[in-house]
Amino acid sequence: MRPVTRIPLRIACAGLAACSLALAADIIRPDIKPGLWEVATTPQVSGQMPIPEEELAKMPPERRAQVEAALQATMGNANKPRVYRDCMTPEKIARGFDIDKKEAEDASCKRTVIKSSASELQLHDVCDNPERKSVSDVHFQISGGTQMTGTISVVMSSGARSMTYNSTLKGKWLGASCGNVKDTELEK
Repeated sequence: MRPVTRIPLRIACAGLAACSLALAADIIRPDIKPGLWEVATTPQVSGQMPIPEEELAKMPPERRAQVEAALQATMGNANKPRVYRDCMTPEKIARGFDIDKKEAEDASCKRTVIKSSASELQLHDVCDNPERKSVSDVHFQISGGTQMTGTISVVMSSGARSMTYNSTLKGKWLGASCGNVKDTELEK
């Protein structure tokens, strides 16, 4: 399971990468400019990390309390708005939405493409395996190859534990040169 601290970073990167999704035949690859992008995320995380109860039950009570406190602190930190700089190379654009290729290849996952055009992408993913269930909705709009807006909604659950992640994203192309940004960097 991914730590919640990596979810906002991965979602922010996915926001831009999803705009260049080229994994399925029914997805139209939008025309986004390669170069340096700035992506601002405004996340809202609530609920409990979907850790199976049997995993928590194996921990000594003091260790379990430490883990649960750390997870709550991490989730609180995950709610902070962030701005990322992302170098979108032609290779990265061609790779598309591979943020969670492992989950995408999971036989329990099903992707539905609701809308795909040069200016809009809307996806609905459902993963239903015995350890963890998740439902994701992604919607991105692209304007002129240099502006992107989007929303991401994810509900993950395991047993009685459930966590909801909602985020809005705004991206803009800053220029053809990435300067010293090699991949994705947190700006503020």
